[in-house]
Amino acid sequence: MPAILAKELNLKQGIAGVSAVVWWQGAAIFSAIAGGWLADRWMRRTERGRIYVSALGMALIIPAMLGVGVVVSNVNADSLRLAIGFLILFGLGWGFFDCNNMPILCQIARPEWRATGYGIMNLVSISCGGFGDWVFGALRDRHVPLNLIFGVFAGIALLSVFIILLIKPSEGLHHRGPAEG
Repeated sequence: MPAILAKELNLKQGIAGVSAVVWWQGAAIFSAIAGGWLADRWMRRTERGRIYVSALGMALIIPAMLGVGVVVSNVNADSLRLAIGFLILFGLGWGFFDCNNMPILCQIARPEWRATGYGIMNLVSISCGGFGDWVFGALRDRHVPLNLIFGVFAGIALLSVFIILLIKPSEGLHHRGPAEG
């Protein structure tokens, strides 16, 4: 993202790097806490509360990706501010999604398989991230417009929302504490 902002918005690398990383990471840290709190509250109503917050997070990533794609493709005076706004939205979505991965895993995997499950989830996440970077670069090398590339990734995020919503908590794995009734 720093390279994209630097090139497309004609920024110095330092400004592009700070703009691309600090804002979305800060939002992700904030929303990891807020998303955990929200998921814990939603769990009082339904055992799918964490799943819903995770899906909501991924749903926030969709307009963020589409917005960044449009902003960097149509440069104007407000482009950097708009890009930062969409990166903040991405961070909010990522925090909601990411903070609920392990708690959701605990709802679907027996305790003796949770570390293995989390390891597999991390392997898939890292692999998808690396593969996504490779695809992004390959598409850029073929001069595919940025808004189209970001649109494809937003489409993958949309598919992810539906996949998250397919998760079904296993009976007997969810323990409700006294505060949850």
